[in-house]
Parts: sequence; structure tokens; C-alpha cells
Amino acid sequence: MNVPPDQTGRIREHEANAVITQNKERLHITPGKPLPQGKEMLSIGAKATASSVYDNNKALYGAQLAVDGGMQTRWASQDTLPELLIPLDTSKGFRKIVVFEYCDSQNSDDGFSNRRINRIQAYRIDAWLDGQWKAIYVSDEPMGDCKIIRFPQPYHTSKIRLKVLSATRPPSLYELYVQEK
Repeated sequence: MNVPPDQTGRIREHEANAVITQNKERLHITPGKPLPQGKEMLSIGAKATASSVYDNNKALYGAQLAVDGGMQTRWASQDTLPELLIPLDTSKGFRKIVVFEYCDSQNSDDGFSNRRINRIQAYRIDAWLDGQWKAIYVSDEPMGDCKIIRFPQPYHTSKIRLKVLSATRPPSLYELYVQEK
């Protein structure tokens, strides 16, 4: 289903409930039973670091906020070409990365619609493999609000790096999830 967010960027509760109701069978949601479990998020709580933090305010915009599991916080950069480094457990492989970018918005004249403006225009994700950085994903297109990257094989690495190659303004991320294989 395609359910657009409202002008605050959130899905309305009644629309979310309608989607859940229509997809109970497909999602295997049963009243009184726990929700289905997804894969482990390997990056949550990692000691992330960044080459740049907005106003050097690590409490409000530090790298740790890109991996805290909350969409109410965000890492924000002071520079337009920052790097975000996330350490990982090499014993656990990953096949998926999900990035939620903070986007600027511009309200339309109709008072309801708005246009989302992506800051990140080109980027690369590197993994530390065989003692050096190796690009595992490169894009020269805007990231978008939510970018899901799937890999054909699992990667086992001690750290990954998001390197912004082009941006219209200093980048900011709500979350960067590295998901187990």
C-alpha cells in the first residue's frame, strides 16, 4: 500500500491501523501473540563517530544519535562532505543497510502539500576489509528519506563508513541501521 505522510512527515494513526488490518495475514499478526521478529540491528548503540558535528554540539547532533534507534534524534554535520563511522562486531555478518535522511521541506501554496528536498546527492558506503576501506555501495543519486540497500552476500567487518560525496547542505541522518544477514 502507498500511504503518504501528512505535512509533519508522519503516517496518520487511522491510516496505519487500516494498513495493519489489511495485512494481518500477510504479516502474521495475531492478537495476544508477540509481533514477528525481524533481523537484529547490528548498529544500534554502536560507538559511532563523525568527521563533523553541527555547532560541535555532540549532545544534540552527535554521531551516536544516528545509531540510537530513535527517529526523534539525528546526527547533523557542520560540513557538506562528512564521514560517519560505525564499528561493528565482525562475528555477525550483514546484508542490509537502511538510512533515514533528514530532508528539508518546502510548503506549497495549497497549505497542505510540501516538497521534500534531499541534502545528500551522492555518497559511498565503505567496509573495512583486508586492512583497507573498500567501497561496497556507491550512488550518485539523492539518498531520499529512506534508502534501503541490500547486498547479495553478507559482509563481516569491524566497521563501515558512510562518506558523503556531494550535498546541497550539511547532511543529517535520523538513523543508519546495519541489519544482520
